[in-house]
Order: sequence, then structure tokens, then C-alpha cells
Amino acid sequence: MDDLKAIQNEIERLAYERFRNIDCSEYFTYPLVPRISEEYLKNRVVVMGQETNTWYGHIDNPEKRENFLEGSLAEYDRFVREKAASDRGKFWQFSRSLYKSSRSIYKREILDGCIRNGNWLSHCWMNLFCIEKSAYRGDKKKNLPSQNRDLANRVIEIQQDFVFQVLCLIRPKVVLALIGNDNDDLFKKYALGTEDVRSISVDSSNVFGERELAEFKVCERNNPLYETLILRTYHPTFFMWKMGGREKRDLYRNLIYDKIQSFLKK
Repeated sequence: MDDLKAIQNEIERLAYERFRNIDCSEYFTYPLVPRISEEYLKNRVVVMGQETNTWYGHIDNPEKRENFLEGSLAEYDRFVREKAASDRGKFWQFSRSLYKSSRSIYKREILDGCIRNGNWLSHCWMNLFCIEKSAYRGDKKKNLPSQNRDLANRVIEIQQDFVFQVLCLIRPKVVLALIGNDNDDLFKKYALGTEDVRSISVDSSNVFGERELAEFKVCERNNPLYETLILRTYHPTFFMWKMGGREKRDLYRNLIYDKIQSFLKK
């Protein structure tokens, strides 16, 4: 299904089925529902984060719930239009560095053009956790599924295999999952659609093991992601800033770039 409008319509249908009954009293955010662009259909690269860190607006009344899909897509489009090319967060700095026209000092010219073509994102941005909470003012970490296991389980209960179903629709060549290793089991089961996944070391020098950086190879031939390059990495906040030593950070980043670049040249 390569027709852009048909793909987007099916993504929105899936989102409506999964999230239409969100309980307003739970104070969940709008779900992150991706918008697919013509440029994505050329490069087929998905960059996946953990969650939107509570900024994505929340569903706290029946009217918002009734119109959640419109609100979700409006938030996605607004962020791409206003911030994708300039946001200073490490996630977006790293995403921009993949493009040939990037001004980043780290750029490796893997993808043609720039991160945004007009008002549309040139790759696909998704999250492992499509919703989170914005209820806890004192302890923000309680809002984040990546930091709150009970909440992660509740989010998965709601979204189920939505991420996997979207990936099946959009048929990526590359999934770059910048999510860390704490959620490997959830990632395999609910984003890759199977627990039959082989973890492969990316670093032949053995500075980084599979827990730090790994290729996840889907083993089931009938899985739509069987031929997809799937890299699970640390979040860029860690490997572009907190990881000790510039040489180590540069090695980590270059291992990711090299793996994607060599795969896309096949």
C-alpha cells in the first residue's frame, strides 16, 4: 500500500480504534500519531523515541476526547513545522544530523535533502509509548512510561500493537529506535510484533556490547519487518552528551551512521 493518502487514512483509522475510549480522568496526553510524507516514501527511515515528555497536550474533557485525532495530528504538524529544524533537544539534533543539508557538525549525509520538506517531516517520527500522563506536577517522572513501569503497562494495555501495525503499513527500510535497553521486551513484542528477535552486536571492537547498541533481527520470515534494519540505541541525550569521553561518544555515533549508510547502499 504505497499510496500516501491510503496509508495515512489507515494509520488514522488504527489510531481512532486504539485511543477513542481514553478515560479523561486518567489525564493522558494526546497520542502521537505519525504523519507520513512523500519524502518518507523515498527514504523509508523511521526514527523512534520513547515518549514526548508530557508536552504533547492532554485529554482532560469529553470534547478533547471526541476530537483527539484532529488534536493529535495538529500537534504533530505544529511541532514539525515550528521546531523539527531548530529544536535544541539531543533527539532532534541527532535526527537532523542524518541529512545532507544539515548544518550539524556531526552530519554524515545519509539522507538526501533536509529534515523538513515544506511543512512535512522527511522521515517518520514515532514513539514506543504513544501516550503518557501530564497529571503529576511534583514528580514529573511519574508521568513517563519509560520511568514508571505501572504506567508503561497501562499505556501498552491501551495502545496494544498500534506501533507494530503502523510499521507494517509504512514498510520501513530502517527503524532507528533511540529508546535505550530498559524496554527491550516491550519493544520486541509490541513494536516488532514478535519476541523471536536476535540481538546482534554492532561494534566489532567490542567497546559497546549488545546492551549498549544492537541490531535487532526479526527471525520470522512472514513478519513484515523481516528485511528491515532495526537498530536499538541509547537515547541521544546520553550518547551525545552524558556518555564519558568525546572519543567514546564519537565512536558510538559513527557506529550508528555507518550501519545505516552501508545498509541503504545495498
